Amino acid sequence: MYDKSARIYDLLYVGSGIKDYPAEAAELHRIIQGACPTAKTLLDVACGTGAHLVEMQRWYEVQGVDLSPAMLAVARTRLPGVPLREGDMRTLDLGKTFDAVTCLFSSIGYMTDLAEMRSAVARLAAHVAPGGVLIIDGWVRPDHWRDNFRPDQPDVAHDSEATVVRLSFSRREGSITELEMHHLVQTSAGIEYFMEPHRLRLTETDDYVSAVTNAGLEAQVVPDYMPNRDRIVGTRP
Repeated sequence: MYDKSARIYDLLYVGSGIKDYPAEAAELHRIIQGACPTAKTLLDVACGTGAHLVEMQRWYEVQGVDLSPAMLAVARTRLPGVPLREGDMRTLDLGKTFDAVTCLFSSIGYMTDLAEMRSAVARLAAHVAPGGVLIIDGWVRPDHWRDNFRPDQPDVAHDSEATVVRLSFSRREGSITELEMHHLVQTSAGIEYFMEPHRLRLTETDDYVSAVTNAGLEAQVVPDYMPNRDRIVGTRP
């Protein structure tokens, strides 16, 4: 996953208006300060290209973990000197804790069964220091999923080097959502096409909350951090 799209990921998400990293970081900072005003360190799991960390390092000493070498390669170009590690959230063990741990933009949805999700949440929580905070962004709430949803227009973005067009097709099989992301990338070398498949599990918000509380944290829900998706904030007493 993301081997081909990592290089255009931020162009697509920022250029098409899907993501506003400064605004998102400001909201995360507000939540963290509300839960742990003395927070100084932050770990972002599934950090991707590091765009959140670029913003969060204004306030915190940051580190990142991701499963994708291609995404980490992009992150390292913009975060020199920041520890960025390849790792799996289900088995993560950095041997240290942080005042804040984040797992954003529905990355937890890639845990495709409840046992995987619970294991991942337990490992995330294990890295939260006493008095610290865990922020997990859930995938679409099951009762709000719609098969084959396609916007009126594709996602389109461009800069001085490339123009990117993306169309998606999605379906649901039981609790698993399957997304096909079809990309056209035009550069001076020509036009490239590729498709990336994504499989994410539809999980009830109560199941995320249960996983957080079972990991020893007190949980609160922030509804609709994105449309039809909930954010779970866990604090360690």
